[in-house]
Amino acid sequence: MIVDPYTAQCHVFTLPKDGEYRNELTLDFGDPVDLTGTVVGLVLTTDQFPRD
Repeated sequence: MIVDPYTAQCHVFTLPKDGEYRNELTLDFGDPVDLTGTVVGLVLTTDQFPRD
């Protein structure tokens, strides 16, 4: 996951294969990031992420 305070977006990369990620999801700050289908197994809230 890459968090960009300049655009107020999170970029979530999943499904790694052969050295690259096969899936990318972009969410705005304030949207929850659902990582329950990953090894992390949680939902990350982003509404308090700092903005620049």
